[in-house]
Amino acid sequence: MSDTADATSVGAVLVPSSSARRARRLLTGYFAGQGVMMATWATRLPAVKETADLTPGRLSFALLAASAGMISMLLVSGRLAERPHGTGLLLVGAALVLGAALVVLGQVRSFIALVVAAAFFGAGQGLLLVPMNAAGVECEARYGRPVMSSLHGAYSIGAVCAAGVATATATVPHGIVLAIVGGTVIVAALLAAPVTVSLAPAQAPTATEDPKVRTTWVVWLLGGMIAGGLIAEGTALDWSAVHVRSLGASATTAAAAYWLYGAGMAAGRLMGDILTSRLGPQTLLRTGAVVAAVGFGVGLAATNTPAATPAALTGWALLGFGLSPIVPLLYSATAGSYGPRAVASVSLIGNVGLLAGPVAVGGIATATSLPLALLVPVALVAALALASGVVTPSR
Repeated sequence: MSDTADATSVGAVLVPSSSARRARRLLTGYFAGQGVMMATWATRLPAVKETADLTPGRLSFALLAASAGMISMLLVSGRLAERPHGTGLLLVGAALVLGAALVVLGQVRSFIALVVAAAFFGAGQGLLLVPMNAAGVECEARYGRPVMSSLHGAYSIGAVCAAGVATATATVPHGIVLAIVGGTVIVAALLAAPVTVSLAPAQAPTATEDPKVRTTWVVWLLGGMIAGGLIAEGTALDWSAVHVRSLGASATTAAAAYWLYGAGMAAGRLMGDILTSRLGPQTLLRTGAVVAAVGFGVGLAATNTPAATPAALTGWALLGFGLSPIVPLLYSATAGSYGPRAVASVSLIGNVGLLAGPVAVGGIATATSLPLALLVPVALVAALALASGVVTPSR
């Protein structure tokens, strides 16, 4: 079978070319690597804080610098990804920036150094996000069937594995761990560079299309939908353990809330490609949103009952499972119809929601109660079901 063919039909089965399979393996490594890097950084953050002798306020400023670095690079990467070999070059460059930033983060001993290194780490994330998803859609088109959900699932698996390794190596100095992970990322990126640069280019809208299509209401709606999904994800990260703990559960049980959420997310993403093929993207997005909203909503409704804790844990697990296909489907729809610049635009909108959403939930919880504030992600996820008609299959 020729590598120049995207896929070959054998009977009723569409067999992807060897180049398409190679691209999928490469992108799986990039997604998993991103999960490993993010989890490594998150689990070692307390040690970095102690080494640099930071107050919570100064640590928050450093995290804000990372967010600013990411957001500032999103639109840049959207433009670069459309250039010849832009997708592959961005992937390699972003991996090198992230690997180097991790090594430096393990050695910082001052507030200023941490802010600068965190900003570079965030910039690497911004450079990586757009080409990964744009290349994922190109791979999906050449494969002849959905693969985006499994690519995002690789991120979840990488993060879970890295978190487990972090627990097992808790006594190892954080500088050594970050240097090993960062150095491994650099070496892997350089070894894979020839194959990465040869990836099929990310496609912009054709010349016959209106250039303003990237800023139409559809793109803004897709960005708002991604923001809704990421607000729910950020809420799970920041508030799941707090919520279960407020119900009178032990600290160990409370910590299990986010684990259950993450497990539901990973399981759903591993099933997502098959479900997309069988149900179609619109039906799967609508079904996932309903499962997430109803499952989590019922868990909240049981707050003042004897089953409050198990209901809450089940609710967080169903929220993760229902949300699992939503962001991959939305990125696939955006990149497949509007190109890398639109991916950058919706990523910008979505990540602003990811940053602001959990803070808004905290403000509402302060004014009312946490269970009432957690109805915000329930409402946003329910709205995703109503807006699912905007999701169309990628090329």
